[in-house]
Amino acid sequence: MIRKLARAEAQVEVVQGVFRDSDSWPQWMPGVAATRTLSADGDHRLVEVILLVFGRRLVQKLECREQDGRMTHRQVKGWFRKWEAVWTFAPPPDGQGTTISLSLDFDLGVAGLFVPRKLLGDWVGGLIQDTLDQGRRRAEKLARSRRELTGAVPVGLPLLQVWETADGFEVRFAGRTFHVEALEPAGGSKDGGR
Repeated sequence: MIRKLARAEAQVEVVQGVFRDSDSWPQWMPGVAATRTLSADGDHRLVEVILLVFGRRLVQKLECREQDGRMTHRQVKGWFRKWEAVWTFAPPPDGQGTTISLSLDFDLGVAGLFVPRKLLGDWVGGLIQDTLDQGRRRAEKLARSRRELTGAVPVGLPLLQVWETADGFEVRFAGRTFHVEALEPAGGSKDGGR
């Protein structure tokens, strides 16, 4: 079992949408060369995934289900004896961004007898971490472009926040941060010339 966590600076809906959109996986997901949705019914899809692994083309059929901020991808046909990934997407305690969690349970079956377990675990763990990192980057880029196009503030964030710092103020407005240096009052000194 491999477990990984990542934090994305984007809303849950945006992050989950990136990982849900199996048609776009080949554009960003490491090792995925192509995908094809074989069937779709509400929150259930059957997706064929073509992977390139060590120069070999491998085909895997995944059953993808969604429910309550959770996505499950289970292999129904392919080169693993068992492959089940459970993705969760939730706002972190501070309410800003998304915590992405992945639990992957897999078994290579007979092929696993010829590959040292640690080597296989390290390789799959690295691939999963790359997938999380690439998905996070894609979601953050998409969230930034949406904010730039609409000028919208992410849900749950205040429109304006101001903090005093040693040399002025830090202002966060509409999700963007600005630094404002303190000005000296008229008369040339900070105490008003007294």
